[in-house]
Amino acid sequence: MSSQTEYTKILDPVDKPESDGNSETYIKIDESNMKATKKIIGREATFVGTIFATMKKNPGLAIGMLVFVTLGSICGILAPLIIQQVTLDLKGTQTYLFGQEMIWWSWGILQLCLFIGLAFFTYMTQIIAGKIGRQVEINLRNAALKRLFTQDISYYSDKKIGETLTKLISDTQIVGEQAQIVPVAAINAVITFFGSLVIFFILDVYLATVVIVTIVGSLGLMLISLTIIHPLMIKMRSKLTKINGDVTDRVNSIRLIKSAGSEDYKMERFWESHKIYYKFTNNISLMVATFITILVAATSSMQVIVVIAAAILYHGEPALEDLLPSFIAGIGIMTGPIMQVAKIMFGFVQAEVSSYRIQVIIKSSARIDPHYNTAKGYTIEDLNGDIVFDNVEFTYPEKPDSVIIPKFDFTFEKGKSYAFVGETGSGKSTIAKMLLRFYDPSKGRVLINNNVDLKDVRLSSYLKFVGYVEQEPQIILGTVFDNIKYGNFGRSDEDAIKAAKKAELHNIIMSFSDGYNTVLGERGFMLSGGQKQRLVIARMFLKDPQLLILDEATSALDNIVEKEIQENLENLMKGRTSVTIAHRLSTIKNVDQIVVLGRGTGIVQVGTFDELKDIPGHFQNLYKAGQSK
Repeated sequence: MSSQTEYTKILDPVDKPESDGNSETYIKIDESNMKATKKIIGREATFVGTIFATMKKNPGLAIGMLVFVTLGSICGILAPLIIQQVTLDLKGTQTYLFGQEMIWWSWGILQLCLFIGLAFFTYMTQIIAGKIGRQVEINLRNAALKRLFTQDISYYSDKKIGETLTKLISDTQIVGEQAQIVPVAAINAVITFFGSLVIFFILDVYLATVVIVTIVGSLGLMLISLTIIHPLMIKMRSKLTKINGDVTDRVNSIRLIKSAGSEDYKMERFWESHKIYYKFTNNISLMVATFITILVAATSSMQVIVVIAAAILYHGEPALEDLLPSFIAGIGIMTGPIMQVAKIMFGFVQAEVSSYRIQVIIKSSARIDPHYNTAKGYTIEDLNGDIVFDNVEFTYPEKPDSVIIPKFDFTFEKGKSYAFVGETGSGKSTIAKMLLRFYDPSKGRVLINNNVDLKDVRLSSYLKFVGYVEQEPQIILGTVFDNIKYGNFGRSDEDAIKAAKKAELHNIIMSFSDGYNTVLGERGFMLSGGQKQRLVIARMFLKDPQLLILDEATSALDNIVEKEIQENLENLMKGRTSVTIAHRLSTIKNVDQIVVLGRGTGIVQVGTFDELKDIPGHFQNLYKAGQSK
């Protein structure tokens, strides 16, 4: 499936996900078809809609910006009138302001005051616009990240990390920057344009008409260029997103690349993708430069056109020398904002595309409602009962016809240990992930404390009692302390050291130059597989969970290390409800109950290790296959 395609249920409003408790319908969103998708996700997908939404939440900033931009624009457009009055006064004609006779230098003082006012209003406008831009950027990024947190794991199955990061970082930054520029330029352009027209009509109706005709041609050129550039910007952002995705993949796969000696091959492919991007963006830049050049020529010619028109209309008349200085100054003032709008127009198009790409994430339905910010979620105070899978069925939303787990009824009794085994694709890890609520059942319920539906639970209150150890340990870029205390951020260093000792990791840590303050590389690159797993086990000892989930926790380790780690895990499992997903049967000899799953058939056998190995069936086949190795 293309990286530009998402299967998602679109929902409005964003912060109120709804679910019927069972299956949901997901529709196909194609990012390349912006027009069609906007009909689905609404006007909030537009850049303008995003700005208005932010201003609605911050009316003080919106009003302040509008007031200061308006006052600044008025200060600018009054210049032609003052120039005309100075011209008349120098010729000996009396001029008046508020009924008082004025002399030419008084008009100069007034003009100076207007310049000072313009500078102050511009300063205030930029401060307010900067705040609005940063709020737009931060709010969009937070909203997108919040939505990503509420998706189930399958949502990420076909997405590259780099492509998602481009939307979260680059696209939100573009929208924020343009939100700081575009509204100010647009308001200023509108006020200056129409204000200048009013001034022109006050000065002379005929010359004002000439100006309007010339301006209409320039605006038409801008609209044409906007129509042409818009789809190209969509393609450009798509290409950049793909490149960023490839960059992230290459960094994450650095060990594979180096072990395969494929550096030259990867660099060649990377350069080829950049050549395509470079050529494409070059063409866009060429088009933009062409449009800007033509527009500059068109607007610059306005003054020449007005001079010619004035010479024709007022040839030999005294009015000519009175009007021309004012009109030329006014045209200069009017064309300034027009040129500014022309230059930011392409930034506006880019922001429109980026805003749309972010809103595709934000407006997608949360497949899981964790009840983080709502009062309706049930808070778990303690795991004091059993966990029940009640008539559970699971299919992936993208593949509704492929049943991973058929009807599944099972009860995990408090304090007992369980293990799931079976062939690949039988749903073992899916059961573990439903216990963590990485997924919700397609049908049926997962009940906590005998009768509380996990979908109704405030997820954070439940997960604080749950520990999870998986095949690939999750190590963050931070110190050893940071990693052990992850999820238990308020615990002391002494508690973390005690947990490390229980996991038999303390001596290893103390061999590091900075001990517990040693910064571990991303994904724990400086640690061995066994050390990573011990670190996660130390994290679990510190957390002291009531429900422990082990998803093939030792399958990637060699036999000697596995045996050592298994002893740590068994110590960790004592007195807790535990669920183990296992490939190696040697790791589950001591569990209370083993559940054997078949692909597409659900439970096929249940019993203890000693019972099942002597009964013909799936487990015995797995046991004998392991013995023969």
